[in-house]
Amino acid sequence: MFTKTSQINPLDFEMITDSKIISKVPYRVELCNEKMILELKSHKRGFEWTDDKYIVLDTLTDMDSNVNLIIEFHYDGEVTSLGYYLLPDRRVKVAVKLDELESKRWFLQTRPGTLKGHVSGKPTHISKVDKIRIILEKGKNNRAFTLFDMYLSDDLPDLTVIGEPLADEMGQCINKDWEGKTKSTEELIAFLRNELAAAEENTGYRNESWSKYGGWKQIQFDRKGYFYSHYDGKRWWLVDPDGYAFFSNGVCYGSRMGDFGFVDGMENLYQWLPSKEGEEFKNAWTTADKISEYVKRNGIEEGRGKYLFNFARANMIRAFGNGWWNAWNKINVSRLKKWGFNTISVCVNNYTDENVLEYLEKARIPFTWTLKEFPKTDNMIFRDFPDVYAPEYQRKSEVFAGQLKPFAGNPYMIGYFINNEPEWLVQHNVNPAERLLANKHKLHSKTALIKFLKNRYKEEIQEFNSSWKLSLASFDDLYTPIENADKLSQEAKADLLEFRDILIKKYIEVPNQALKNTDPVHMSLGMRYASITEEDFSGADLYDMFSFNCYRRSPAEKFDIALKHTEKPVIVGEWHIGGSDKGLYANGLVSAGTQAERGKCCAYYMQTAMSYSNCIGIHYFEFNDQPLLGRFDGEDMQHGLIDVCNKPYYECIDKIQETNLQMYEIINGDIKPTGETGIYVNRY
Repeated sequence: MFTKTSQINPLDFEMITDSKIISKVPYRVELCNEKMILELKSHKRGFEWTDDKYIVLDTLTDMDSNVNLIIEFHYDGEVTSLGYYLLPDRRVKVAVKLDELESKRWFLQTRPGTLKGHVSGKPTHISKVDKIRIILEKGKNNRAFTLFDMYLSDDLPDLTVIGEPLADEMGQCINKDWEGKTKSTEELIAFLRNELAAAEENTGYRNESWSKYGGWKQIQFDRKGYFYSHYDGKRWWLVDPDGYAFFSNGVCYGSRMGDFGFVDGMENLYQWLPSKEGEEFKNAWTTADKISEYVKRNGIEEGRGKYLFNFARANMIRAFGNGWWNAWNKINVSRLKKWGFNTISVCVNNYTDENVLEYLEKARIPFTWTLKEFPKTDNMIFRDFPDVYAPEYQRKSEVFAGQLKPFAGNPYMIGYFINNEPEWLVQHNVNPAERLLANKHKLHSKTALIKFLKNRYKEEIQEFNSSWKLSLASFDDLYTPIENADKLSQEAKADLLEFRDILIKKYIEVPNQALKNTDPVHMSLGMRYASITEEDFSGADLYDMFSFNCYRRSPAEKFDIALKHTEKPVIVGEWHIGGSDKGLYANGLVSAGTQAERGKCCAYYMQTAMSYSNCIGIHYFEFNDQPLLGRFDGEDMQHGLIDVCNKPYYECIDKIQETNLQMYEIINGDIKPTGETGIYVNRY
């Protein structure tokens, strides 16, 4: 039983756009602008704002796509935001605990109807906030937004989404129609059985100039029996185990049969769900505590008893019964090779029953691996940035490196990503060195920072005080927490930026060396940063190659930055161009309007990347569309190469395949990369 502690009257809000107010009780607004903004005049009027309470909004968005709802908390000229993408056209409660303003993480916990959520901004406390704004960003075909209720609560309310079913028995959207939509389970079964028959006839790469690994036989280097990188005087190459030039053209989760989507609190939104105890579809059910990425972000206890269902897997079970996994293996391997992909990327094995190692053994396709459970210390510096000078970090890094032992001597393994999209780096305006001085714990890294400052100022505390605008008795006074130390003076900011680079190098060096000690053969592919700026190359020389994800219309700008700051080759760990025409509520981080235009956009991105001398790989994210009502973190994008019925998007794939089969000629400069791109659309 939850307790409302304070009712917040929507009439206390001030509309600061020209959106039309249709009614005030409940608060209903016609959406006619890029953004709707409601501003709370004073957040303190009779309300008990403490960080252990939830702010709850009871909402309905009338539109055809996800909508991004953001709650901005303003203080001292700064803004920290808590936001979710909301499921459209159904009544959804948004509930966020106010201690999330501490910005301890990037990803908010997924709840029914609230799709992917984020915390953005520096750490703060609700007591410092002097203004709150609620912002609704424009989606597709906006009509209206209704705020039924808004209040503070001691506990989570009932979060069940109210409304009729949205997903049909195959996991497709009921309320939309499109060319290629599967109309019945009979059609589904016939299609998949035909795909298996075709796969058994086509088992290898179509280009005869390719090696068994997908390398290019026209250029050969030293044969070493494993993958390595090589600069030939003009450009970087990977080299396959037989010595042939290799470009890693991959698909993230290329072994996976669909994503599990959340069910809890949304059971009524599914037209059909089988019994969790039933034998036939038991392999299509899981719980969130068995998904490593969910546990990493939220903890294992939060995942217990939270059910998810995999419609793509259920659809394979419909067609092949107990033989569904072997059928998938044959169909998928045939597709990847036919389409010209030579790398299965990520391979996190998020779902413990995916049988990834067995799949890779059968597939005989080169792969990369993303390591799990990056070492954390008991006390962190900021978000997932550990106390990197602590002996604990060294010990845990050595345990972490043990994950590589099963891959010893495997010639198909290209290398490993040490981490994926560290959350601390997503918040570029937060310096971990500044967070060290604000930390209440006597961290080993804080001791290293104080030693650095002592050396910088030759142990002259007065000189330090003068530069930093402080009045400390000794350097040891820096163990007492100081907030926003990088704002004290320009010298303080410069010192902390310099130590930031030292911290990051240590952050990389410790696990990277432990991994190299465990497996000196396979390549260290870096951290797969979410993106890169000019300031993100500290420690880059420690990797075998530098990796980052690049969701843009073209990767050119990021490759240019990398060329300036590192001599290492680079690999794009994730990229995609989504579609907007096949029945999901979100398209992609970058998107086109139709599959035909999407194919042109993909070809342009790929060929641009291939033309860069420092690029040795690009990995498409991801093979499958995401679930209609959201995966473990709420993502529900139409960006896959296949849909939930395991049917390919042929118009897009045809253009990708055309590029793939001539990629080595493009890379070598024999074919000029295309300058033609497709038509993009806004994200929604």
